[in-house]
Amino acid sequence: MTESGSTPHRILREAAHLFSRKGYHGTTTREIADAVGVRQPSLFHHFASKAEIAKALYEYDLQRSPALRGEGALPDCTPPVRLYQGIRIEVELEITSAYDLRGLYLSSLPDEPDFARYREAQAAALAFFGDIIETGIESGDFVAENPQLILEVMDGVLNQTLRWQPENRAPATPDDVAALMLRLVLKRPSRIPSIRRAADRAAKEPGISAR
Repeated sequence: MTESGSTPHRILREAAHLFSRKGYHGTTTREIADAVGVRQPSLFHHFASKAEIAKALYEYDLQRSPALRGEGALPDCTPPVRLYQGIRIEVELEITSAYDLRGLYLSSLPDEPDFARYREAQAAALAFFGDIIETGIESGDFVAENPQLILEVMDGVLNQTLRWQPENRAPATPDDVAALMLRLVLKRPSRIPSIRRAADRAAKEPGISAR
């Protein structure tokens, strides 16, 4: 992770803004260098290419996100607690990101061969949530709806939270979003407060991080 205020950090920050506004392919390294206030040779000293800049932004997100790394939250807990915790972690990470990641995820960039690793990470995250949903349906905690449809709705909500961070206008907390998603799938939504408390307790146990 780059140090805040350092030249690599400023390059990543300005590149992320440009990728979000103009698209990855519509942004040039000269524009990135101009936005940072450095010459292109200085930019290339830190990042060999525009693709390396995008990969560094993906790596930043990958290292912060347990779901993208295929590491499930609270694996010994019930499906509702795991889903609640997994969603609120991802939402918190998105709205506290140091970089505007819309240009990376709200585009077809992950489908390109150079970024296949990050497309696979997205697939792993969806599989993680999908497994929880299917397990919850089997256990009787969740409504017996189409798991893929539930997953698509959840993915849409998580993508929407990417839009909150750049404008600093999050209309809800991570707990609000997690509770809303639980309300979508739980047979008994009245359980949500107790599920949150269970997630809070489990996240405080040694060796477990809620962030």
